[in-house]
Amino acid sequence: MPFTPFHMGAALFVKPGLNRRFSLITFGIAQVAMDIEPGIGMFAGAEALHGPSHTIGGALVIALLVTLVAPSICNFLLRRWNKEVMHHKLPWLQESLPVSKVAVIVGALIGTSSHILLDSLMHHDIRPFSPISDANPFLGLMTHDGVYQLCAILGVLGAIAWLGMKWINRDQMNHE
Repeated sequence: MPFTPFHMGAALFVKPGLNRRFSLITFGIAQVAMDIEPGIGMFAGAEALHGPSHTIGGALVIALLVTLVAPSICNFLLRRWNKEVMHHKLPWLQESLPVSKVAVIVGALIGTSSHILLDSLMHHDIRPFSPISDANPFLGLMTHDGVYQLCAILGVLGAIAWLGMKWINRDQMNHE
């Protein structure tokens, strides 16, 4: 199913470790961008939904395009986020602005590459190494439901770790 939120679990898991060097929003934008091709394929009734966008080369092109559009979207959403957390008297949940170029690039690359890996585990029409190879060595290593369960577990663990990290570092935030 295109535009699934489950891939965000991987992002939430990565965020605490990379912190300011990883844009969660950019990762999300990359997820949507990756699934435009399958979405169009579903609408058109295509037999194969995952084509060039779900290859390493396609993912790199999409990551590049995402890095061009993400900064303005990220900064808009983060300003909104910071305003909301301040309104609710939760300043420890604020995020730094502006989003760094490194965070955008890392978010886009992890977003597109993890998308290919996760989808390759469960979709028979993905050829991640095309045009070099038509093989998908990842297919069947996990069940479809197993991938979703893994993403959900990673998301919960990552969210808990991120909130814990923010809480522990809240005094530093007040001194900056």
